[in-house]
Amino acid sequence: MMYQKKYVLLIFFIFLVACETGAKEEEKPNELTKEFSEKFSLDKSWSLNVFKSMPSGKVRISSDDKNIYVFDSKGEIKSISKNGKKTWSNKLDTNISTGITLGFNKLLLSSSDGNVFCLEKSSGEILWQYSTEGEILAPPATDGDIVAIQNIDGRVTALDLDTGKFRWDYRSVIPNLTLRGTSEPSFYEGFLFVGFSNGNLAKIEPRSGVTQWEIPITTSKETSEIGRIVDIDGNFVFSGGIAFVATFQGDIAALDARSGRFIWKEKTSTANDLLSSRGKVILIDEKDQVIAYSQNNGDLEWLNKDFYLRELTSPKKIKSLIVYGDFQGYLHVLDTNQGEQVARQRISRSKIISVSVEEETVLALDSKGKLSLFTLQ
Repeated sequence: MMYQKKYVLLIFFIFLVACETGAKEEEKPNELTKEFSEKFSLDKSWSLNVFKSMPSGKVRISSDDKNIYVFDSKGEIKSISKNGKKTWSNKLDTNISTGITLGFNKLLLSSSDGNVFCLEKSSGEILWQYSTEGEILAPPATDGDIVAIQNIDGRVTALDLDTGKFRWDYRSVIPNLTLRGTSEPSFYEGFLFVGFSNGNLAKIEPRSGVTQWEIPITTSKETSEIGRIVDIDGNFVFSGGIAFVATFQGDIAALDARSGRFIWKEKTSTANDLLSSRGKVILIDEKDQVIAYSQNNGDLEWLNKDFYLRELTSPKKIKSLIVYGDFQGYLHVLDTNQGEQVARQRISRSKIISVSVEEETVLALDSKGKLSLFTLQ
């Protein structure tokens, strides 16, 4: 099941809605047109098959100035140099569901049965592992002191980064019916922020586990269980002391990260990660429309409908541009200022599931496990 938007579940929702409303015509993805001014190009450096079986959770492509770190759901972890050569590999005796988080010279991954692994970055050697006894579908996060993990049941566990020993846990009450997935815990200005499947955002002091506040981003007034799904599944972003958070079937909101006070809120629906760039917060909604809001007041800056239902990945920032992939294996590049397309390249015949950027390079991973590196020109 795809981690970004949980499409199998969403298709089920659409089917139920169609039955209730008597809809007969199925919506189709937009066909791509050639009507844009190409101002940039993506030059391919190499491609490499890095896994054969799709992980059940979120895949993050992590890299530093020398290497790229990837994993296979069957437990193989690899380090690949920037020229596409394998530098080391290690096989874990478990099914890896999500990762990789790179931080403080360590690699963090999780398994479908709730195990968390910490590996040495330079060799792939296992430093420690810990069982949280619950499925994990989002990568761990670390601030150099603790490792924070959210299980699918709404429990957050904090472990010591150096030893893997338990420090504290916190649980939010979540509904029975949710999207299959969770957002990643995130650190900002010395605090841990966690978004839950009940639509709540929590702020936690990371050393003690003391909760500063937990507030609902969206409170649904729908009567059906499906209508009440308001998960925070995508990652949230921070800028200038403000937290930007979005829910599925709910809202995008700007909050004061210190007090939790709402600054503005607008109706939207997304399970993708948010992006902050040039005074805008950018999201890809559940219909694959790319939307930019003003960070100051939530005003709509621009809306791009060209990629309707094309199953887009979460957007990533590269220079003054944003890049994402789609279900037909295309990479798309938009200008941040106006939302106009400035580059496109088909890099695969399979769906792109994850995109990562570093300086002027783009890493793209497709559903068949092919990893490709491009340079933006």
